[in-house]
Amino acid sequence: MDIKSIEAFLRLCKDKNMSVAASNLYMTQQGLSKIIKRIEDELGVVLFVRKNRGVELTRASKILMPHAETIVNEYAAVINSINKSQQQIQGRVDAVLELGCLSILTPQPFLTFMQDFPNIDLRFGEHRDSICHSRLISGEADIGLVAVATDYEKFDVTPFFSVKSMIYIPKSHHLEKKKMVTIQDLEGEKLLLCGSTNYYSVMDDCRKAGFEADLVMCTTDINVTMQCLQSGFGVSPFILGLNKAFPCPDDVVVRPLSLSEDKHIYMLTKKDKKLSECTELFKKYFIDYYKD
Repeated sequence: MDIKSIEAFLRLCKDKNMSVAASNLYMTQQGLSKIIKRIEDELGVVLFVRKNRGVELTRASKILMPHAETIVNEYAAVINSINKSQQQIQGRVDAVLELGCLSILTPQPFLTFMQDFPNIDLRFGEHRDSICHSRLISGEADIGLVAVATDYEKFDVTPFFSVKSMIYIPKSHHLEKKKMVTIQDLEGEKLLLCGSTNYYSVMDDCRKAGFEADLVMCTTDINVTMQCLQSGFGVSPFILGLNKAFPCPDDVVVRPLSLSEDKHIYMLTKKDKKLSECTELFKKYFIDYYKD
């Protein structure tokens, strides 16, 4: 029995109506019924009796209700204490991101971190991978977020976000007929790459597949990429993160792209460096943010 299940039980006790309680909990009636059944099975009792216009509490549910309220209130108090404790942490975190990572991760977790921890001065920006590495080694940066994990001897590496890949294809192109495009399908195809994250991932995957990518153009501007696609200059693989696919012109389609291995965004910290309390908090916050 977890805290969400207990909260669902208390909601039904209050509303005495499965439909109303499910709506207030933003779930389906079937989902709520499964939660109640799981609690009943765990306790070995019947908690509610269905009536024409709702549900009636049994003796067992009336006994359980005050204990459940105490558990929920204590849990809320614990969470509140933890949050207050964390919000009192003061300091600074300097994060460096490989070019293109911010568009994959989106700025939202950085903004919510700053809102949740106003006493931590968070600084972040995108740079070339070599600059990210040098700033981490020199101590100018505390943590790095990159798409390609390299140099395990110098850095502690933590994968924390799995990304998906897709490919933009002109409707006149023969790959448009495929439901799924693989990395092997790109051999001999002219490629248009947008952003360094796409560049490193796709070029590396092509080499692993046994061929060199035929790179026609690399840019950081999606509008330029779309114009080249519409002109028939090639196809454009793209790494998709929390952002959604860019809107396509009528003469361009999107297909899923299967690369040679799963792609991740990685956290880098200097090897064996003791992280500050603020940096540890930032690291945990991002891992928790993306874990679902």
